[in-house]
Amino acid sequence: MQNLKRNVEWLSSQESDIISQISNEERQPWKRQKKEVEVWLTNVQLSKDDVQRLEQEAVGETNVSSRMRLGKDIAKKILEVQELQKRGKDFNSLMIDELPTGRLPIPPMKDFVKCTKARNTENIWDCLMDDNIRQIGVYGMGGVGKTTIMEHIYNQLLEEKGKFDNVYWVTVSKAFDITNLQSNIAKSLNLRLREDEEEKTRASQLSETLSRQKRYVLILDDVWKPFALEKVGIPDPTKSNGCKLVLTTRSLGVCRMMVCTPVKVNLLTEEEALTLFLTKTVGHDTVLAPEVEEIAAQIAKKCACLPLAVVTLAGSLRRLKGIHEWRNALNEVINLTNDASDGVSTVIEQLKFSYSRLGNKMLQDCFLYCSLYPEDHKIHVNELIEYWIMEELITDMGDVEAQMDKGHAVLGELTRSCLLESCTNRWTQEECVRMHDLIRDMALKITASSPRFMVNAGETKKRVPYEPWSDDLERISFMYSFIIELPIAPPVCPWLTTLLLNGSSSSQLGVIPDYFFSNMPCLKVLNLSLRNITSLPESISNLENLHALILRGSHQLKYVPSLEKLKALKMFILTYSEIEELPKGIEELANLIKLDLSGNEILRTFPSCKLRRLSKLQDLRIVGKGVKEFQRLQKYILVVGEPWTGIVFDEGKEISISYKSVPFEHGVVQPVLPAGLEHFVVDGFHDPISLSKWFKDAKDLHKCFVKCCNGLESIFLSSTFSEDGQISLGTVESFHLYELPTLRVLFDGIAPPHNIYFNLKQLFITACDTLKNIFPVQLLQNFPNLEILHVDGCENVEDIIVEIAEVSDRGNHQDYSNSISLPKLKILFLNGLPRLKSIYNGVMVCPSLADVKVQMCEELRTIFHVQLLQNFPNLETLTVSGCENVEDIIVEIAEVSDRGNHQDYSNSISLPKLKNLALEYLPRLKSIYNGVMVCPSIEEVGVYKCPMVRRMPLSLHTDGEQTTRRPGLRPIYIPTAEEEWWESLEWDDPLTKTILQSFVEYDVDSSDDYSEDCDDGDDYSEDFDDDY
Repeated sequence: MQNLKRNVEWLSSQESDIISQISNEERQPWKRQKKEVEVWLTNVQLSKDDVQRLEQEAVGETNVSSRMRLGKDIAKKILEVQELQKRGKDFNSLMIDELPTGRLPIPPMKDFVKCTKARNTENIWDCLMDDNIRQIGVYGMGGVGKTTIMEHIYNQLLEEKGKFDNVYWVTVSKAFDITNLQSNIAKSLNLRLREDEEEKTRASQLSETLSRQKRYVLILDDVWKPFALEKVGIPDPTKSNGCKLVLTTRSLGVCRMMVCTPVKVNLLTEEEALTLFLTKTVGHDTVLAPEVEEIAAQIAKKCACLPLAVVTLAGSLRRLKGIHEWRNALNEVINLTNDASDGVSTVIEQLKFSYSRLGNKMLQDCFLYCSLYPEDHKIHVNELIEYWIMEELITDMGDVEAQMDKGHAVLGELTRSCLLESCTNRWTQEECVRMHDLIRDMALKITASSPRFMVNAGETKKRVPYEPWSDDLERISFMYSFIIELPIAPPVCPWLTTLLLNGSSSSQLGVIPDYFFSNMPCLKVLNLSLRNITSLPESISNLENLHALILRGSHQLKYVPSLEKLKALKMFILTYSEIEELPKGIEELANLIKLDLSGNEILRTFPSCKLRRLSKLQDLRIVGKGVKEFQRLQKYILVVGEPWTGIVFDEGKEISISYKSVPFEHGVVQPVLPAGLEHFVVDGFHDPISLSKWFKDAKDLHKCFVKCCNGLESIFLSSTFSEDGQISLGTVESFHLYELPTLRVLFDGIAPPHNIYFNLKQLFITACDTLKNIFPVQLLQNFPNLEILHVDGCENVEDIIVEIAEVSDRGNHQDYSNSISLPKLKILFLNGLPRLKSIYNGVMVCPSLADVKVQMCEELRTIFHVQLLQNFPNLETLTVSGCENVEDIIVEIAEVSDRGNHQDYSNSISLPKLKNLALEYLPRLKSIYNGVMVCPSIEEVGVYKCPMVRRMPLSLHTDGEQTTRRPGLRPIYIPTAEEEWWESLEWDDPLTKTILQSFVEYDVDSSDDYSEDCDDGDDYSEDFDDDY
């Protein structure tokens, strides 16, 4: 028995070694365990079980015959174990290669790929071939062809062997979880993962296997939710490992959350849709009669250019013959929501799946509301959100602004889910959304049952037939339809919340019966913007739950009944009507938030004394009347002169002073801005003006835009402020100055002893060519909250901060002892200042400064002196590019006056948080710094086209620190043409050179992207650009 135990111990050790070897080799892709090895392992386990049984039988056995039989069994088992040992030693290999088939089980539709190749397939292929793009998100609505296109690309990658070493395809299950995704990826790699192992262990095995691969593409198809790559075990694709990650998804949000370069798969054009449709129905060789092809085109168009809809519908119509069958098919497609074929139902169900995946009843209700609009209608975003708010689909928000913001967030969710498409009104350039035909059909199919809608919107070519208004209806839309009649009897609709009759045209709708609204107790939104209506029925007066009454452009309307009982009304729009007096009871609308009375030219009386009782009014639109009496207003637009269309006002209290206004300085009108003004725009003045006069009474001004004013010489003039010397714009946070050709100075005559205070946080100055300096140093102490200073394209700016003496005696006055503080300055952006000579020659303390960009400043010779830079402890990014005369980035003060004779390499400065250093296109740059720059946090280093630099002063560690771990460092790309220059650089710190050299990648000196680099500053002026 002891002999058997020793042999089993040897066998167990052999088994353990083989299992470990299998475990290691299984992590290699396309490796599978041999069947003979699998059988051997099974027999080993059986033998071990038998030995354990024999051992138990031998314990306490005293019978002689039994012991003899047991001895024979043990001897036999020893021979079996020894045979297993021998077979285990004879294995030449444990694994067998299992090569990929090179094709997916279901090949892509070549006809579809051919139709969309130029616009979709090539975009994705270009991203795959771009070394700078590592993660790609292919997104688009369900059925648009994302998977089909990627199947084609997958096969193409397998055929073109030189592009990537391996290509893996993984379908992500809709019921997403990490374990299933790990198993699917492992299966594609032919890697065995144990199901009972922890998620982290499985992730580690996957990561180890994938990390050993080079130049692979991992395609994850149908991703619904974002996830962390490291949790699954997917290494980050990098330029060094040559790997790419591609995912397909219906959501742009998933692409963004997973840091993918998004590539949208667009719908087919109508021509492509017809081509694909005909190919799938009659083939390439059959030619249809012209009248039949016209019907086929109508059917294809009905598919909303959605490839899946086109293919599915075409597949069900392959056997059609003759114009009668084709015409019948067209009629069936038109009525598909009532009697659809199986193929169409499949598409609808797939689109419904996107709807159900919204997972939030509010999102679903908001989406379904869009189906009330006509087919292909461009829905104005603000109007739609207002409907949602009035319907109380968006609730629990503090005020109108918060509700509008929530509405935009909802639209973002719906557009990212590809259920709605963003677009723009062609004429007004207003932001809109649009619902594709097939998606609208899906929504209408849902609303045919619950929630119950009646929608006959956009039926302008035929009269809408009468159908009963059932008592379970929740929303009704006859928007832009030719309505032949309304119900004769008062409709009983106890659950109806929305009724939209706007834009409908019929002489019968010139009059609505008085009783019509008697049985609609829950109605919240009523739009009766009818061109021919002359009066509203009295039954409107009893709609006590009504939130919105809209009468826009009702040109013949002369009478509106009493509104006294409409206590819940929040929005009342009555524009361009023929009413002569306001409706009775309007002063009782205590919950009214928005009141629009624009364009009522014959309105004789305007009882402002009554409107004072509208304590919640936030948005008032009237013609020719003041707004001083309504202190609670959150939004108004007051245009002096003709309206200026350069800015679309969406929020806040705004005033636009336009070019065609009267010349204020010479005329009788001198504007006194309302105390509650928040945003102020001045554009296109050619007469002398003084803005500071206008600001005196604007106590709540936050943002000011001044653009294209030829008569403006200064912004702040001391003589226009109060006589006691108080100069304050305490609430102004953002100033934008753009194309002011006569602007000489920002501050004219303003200096101590004036008591000056500014709350300015952002100052943007663009294309002000007469301006020579930005700040007198004496005034900087009055800008404690300045966060962003952005100066761009000002041809004559010589100094950013200047001493008063320097202005009159340039070159002879230099005082480096002056110290100023900008405690909150975070971003300094200087671009396109060809005459800039200095930023500041004194000491500037900026403890919050994180980002400095200096670009295209041709006369600048140095960037900072060392005493200045040491006061930037939080500097993270330093970019200097295109400054052709810069010789030094950082200099000692002695070097400024005695250039070339002062060199002290013993000095050291510390930039503890510097992460990014970029020096580009500096042909005369000789020195970055003559001492040592200690930058322990550095992540990116870029020195490009700086041929005269001979020394690299960087040190990644402080004295005595010897660590070589720098996990944050990114690759340093050096053009092959500059490899010799890089290798010749002198380093004060050999350890730093060793560390950085390991991150260097030599690459072909490609196309000049310098112009793109110099546009980085646009991010800082985002608000300014959006408004202009």
